[in-house]
Amino acid sequence: MQTARDHFTDPPPRRLGALGIIRNSAGAVLMTEKSQDALRGEERTPWFHPGGCVEADEALLDGLVRHIRTKLGLTVKPGRLLAVHHMYEQQHPTHLSKEGINFLFDCGVIDQDTPFTYGGSIKSTRWISPDELDEHLTPFTAARTHAALRALSGQHVEVLAGHPQ
Repeated sequence: MQTARDHFTDPPPRRLGALGIIRNSAGAVLMTEKSQDALRGEERTPWFHPGGCVEADEALLDGLVRHIRTKLGLTVKPGRLLAVHHMYEQQHPTHLSKEGINFLFDCGVIDQDTPFTYGGSIKSTRWISPDELDEHLTPFTAARTHAALRALSGQHVEVLAGHPQ
């Protein structure tokens, strides 16, 4: 007989992601391009939000600031929570993505010509207008971006789940 797991003393492993929504004055969203090595050979769009997984015992906002500073050379002051996205564990052809919860925060508006210093797995950036999101982003990244933009326009914070097709 299998013993029930005690989720307080033996919780399941989950990733916590802190992601930033950075916009320019025209309303386009800044996306970062991951290197092919970081994509693990997968055939998919390389564009993602600035940010990343927080370390053990690291506050979400501290991790977000750290990741954006490391990957873009930019220091942000995160604002309010815009969206939450619960991603289920998923087997890919080249790897298993563990379950994770991503928190998207408003990181403000910056000048479109702001220079970046790329670090980590980032090789470039791109400003993507809201009407181009579905064309250039994976379905799950587009869905969370649309949810964050709706929150910025005065709607409620959405909690998304899964991998939309």
